[in-house]
Formats: sequence, C-alpha cells, structure tokens
Amino acid sequence: MSKDFKIICFKSIFNLIAFAVFIYGNFTANNALIISGGLAMLFFSFILFRRVLNPLIAIVLGVILTFILTPWYYGMLWGVGIYSVLQIISFLYTITSKPEFLK
Repeated sequence: MSKDFKIICFKSIFNLIAFAVFIYGNFTANNALIISGGLAMLFFSFILFRRVLNPLIAIVLGVILTFILTPWYYGMLWGVGIYSVLQIISFLYTITSKPEFLK
C-alpha cells in the first residue's frame, strides 16, 4: 500500500472518532462533547481534504440547519458531521472502484 493511502486512512479514523464523540454528545446532551467532537471533525476534515466545506451542498446544508436548530452552532456542527460522513463514504467508493489507488 502507498504511504498516501495509509495517511488518508489514519486521518479518516480520527475523523470517525470525532464524529462518534459528536453523536455521543448529542445522545447524552453533553455540550462539551458536542462542541469538541464538532470542532475536531472540522479540524480533521480540513487536514484530510485541505479545504473546509468546499462543496456547495455542505454549505447550504449547514446554513439551513443553522436556522432550524438552536443554538445556531448545532446546525453548523451537524452540517460538518454530515459532510464528514459523505466524504468518508466517497473515499471508500474510490478505494473499491479504483484498485490502483491501493498501490
């Protein structure tokens, strides 16, 4: 396996851990876990993909959720969380559809 592939997998695992912390914080109503998990997702998404919320759909989703959810940052963090999950799904699709990516 290539070094780049291993690095992307390592960063994706951290992103999933941050998403799990965010979701756990939502289920337990713990604001500290919600904020720390959400900010970690934002941080790891920036490191992993070298941009923050680049696709228009992620920005629109974050804005819509910001108006729907209270406090406002919950909407922003849910937008980042959904974006993170979609990016990891697209990464897994790339791995399965292009075997040369693993070399």
